[in-house]
Amino acid sequence: MVACNSRKIPDKWRSFAFPACPLPPEQQRYFHTLSRLYIIATATYVLALLPMFWLLGSERLLAITLIGLGAVLVARELHRRGYMTVGVSLVLASMAWHMLESLNVYGAGVGFELYFSVILLTIYISAMPPVAKLGISLLILALTALQVTDLPEQTPGWHHESLIPDLVLMANLLLVSVLFAVILTGLEGVTERLERSYRREATHDALTGAYNRRAVLRAAEQMAQGGRTFAMLMIDIDFFKRINDEHGHDVGDRALCHLTECLRLGLREEDVLGRYGGEEFMVVLNGMTLNDAVGVAERLAALVRENPYAAAAGQHLSMSVSIGVAVSSQANDLNGLIALADQRLYRAKRTGRDRIVARDPRITVPTKEDPLPVQPQRLSRFG
Repeated sequence: MVACNSRKIPDKWRSFAFPACPLPPEQQRYFHTLSRLYIIATATYVLALLPMFWLLGSERLLAITLIGLGAVLVARELHRRGYMTVGVSLVLASMAWHMLESLNVYGAGVGFELYFSVILLTIYISAMPPVAKLGISLLILALTALQVTDLPEQTPGWHHESLIPDLVLMANLLLVSVLFAVILTGLEGVTERLERSYRREATHDALTGAYNRRAVLRAAEQMAQGGRTFAMLMIDIDFFKRINDEHGHDVGDRALCHLTECLRLGLREEDVLGRYGGEEFMVVLNGMTLNDAVGVAERLAALVRENPYAAAAGQHLSMSVSIGVAVSSQANDLNGLIALADQRLYRAKRTGRDRIVARDPRITVPTKEDPLPVQPQRLSRFG
């Protein structure tokens, strides 16, 4: 048996890494970028800020850090459920509170004001409206400026000879630098992954994963322009409407996926498989003669016939395909080749289905001695 989807993501990981509800394409970039940000924020609270304030002996900031960690975890779940703006707003509020309170306790000049740049970066990679981004940025900038200007350069509790302010400053500089590097690297990775996804969506059929009509035609056009010999198969599922009517469109969609996997098993890596439309597929075979292409078509038809689709427990749907075969030397251009393969496909369907047609019927011209028309020969399965 051939399964349609052999790779499955565990439900536990899927619930953490993917949104609970489908998102439009323009929101997917924000989702994946901020998902990484929440992981980074959780690691920062646990591995950096909690140890720092514990060593500094600040119970108040230690409590605020724990509250901030809880806010990040809550925001992550809100984000996963689709409330992305609410989630990031919660995180921004906790980050701003944490920064301002740190400035209030330890004063300016020890690096806590640097977290304003991290807050600003978070604002502008979020899914907030542009006006909201600008307004929140100006608000946090004003609060930070007021806090910094009203505070002494160093907390009176620290002696001038103490190394603690320098150590805290270096720790904050290092932490902010690491945060920027990790966030920007993650943002670049998300952007590249989404670009690859968009490129794939532009060339692949969303249901079956095969090339879409435009992509398979482009591959055939490139072969034709390069002067290469190639063959074309037009494949149509027999009685597919009956599957949809009797079992539903969901089963029909999964049957199409199953058929795609069956076809892939019978093709070479350099062959091109595309969904031409509905239940019709096109295969472009590079460097093949007519006899070679017929052999491939027979192999594909046998794979589909011998691997019924397991629609439900104990229920198997037998499928078959009709195939029209043509080679580039039989037509003047690509459009003519497609038309020829399509004509042979429909001839295969008209003459019984589950068969391959690779040649046109012979036409016998009656003579005076034999005025009656000659009956056409009966086609075999591989006529």
